[in-house]
Amino acid sequence: MSDIRRAGDFNGRRAAYAPISALEKFFQVIGDRAVPERVDHRFLQKLNVATNNEYSLLSALKFLDVVDDRGIPTHSYRLLQTTDRFQDTLSHLVHIAYRPVFEAGAERLPDEDLVNFFRLSSSASQARNAARFFRAVCTLAGGVGAVERDTSSMTDGDQQPGVTQPSLPAEEAAADTVALVLRARVRLLEKLPPYNQRWSLEEYERVLSRFLELAQYLDPNDVASALRTATHTALNTGEDQQWAP
Repeated sequence: MSDIRRAGDFNGRRAAYAPISALEKFFQVIGDRAVPERVDHRFLQKLNVATNNEYSLLSALKFLDVVDDRGIPTHSYRLLQTTDRFQDTLSHLVHIAYRPVFEAGAERLPDEDLVNFFRLSSSASQARNAARFFRAVCTLAGGVGAVERDTSSMTDGDQQPGVTQPSLPAEEAAADTVALVLRARVRLLEKLPPYNQRWSLEEYERVLSRFLELAQYLDPNDVASALRTATHTALNTGEDQQWAP
């Protein structure tokens, strides 16, 4: 279980959550344009590819390393302007940007479980959009990875292009295990109670100790982070109220 990476562990970046249509329009428009010195909010407004979503698109371009953290186009930007190198380049960028997802086998999860994977470090709305963006950019890159979708309510004509299904029992078992662990981690972290000023620090310490007992079989990195945040909040609030520890 400790091998399951946090969804937010993307080299310090948040997973992209922009509308995939904005990214597609961006790629279409840049094909016959000169490479800019810098891609920023104003440049995207000028291209008119992401109305009211310029900042989320810019974040996605940085996440995928199409531009660097300063907005300067990378070598991949130039390769994405070509038709013969586009898909291979985007596939490579997706594999690198979403390395923790692929290493955890989370690309094979059903949609709701994939959302839970991203929820470990994102808000509920952003996690859903991040999962949707991941699915879509994988398809745009030619069906990167073996992505499992919940197709129980789909007809044959509704199957998503570029999406493959894992066929080996071992892969299915691994995906089921990941899904169960992710559900447990999300639910447990959601139940961590916030500090209540009516409690003494000793009482809250007992609450955290009990929570730790329940969480000890989950990923220790996630649990430790949650407990550190809760304890920090309690101590700061306690000092403000001039409570003695």
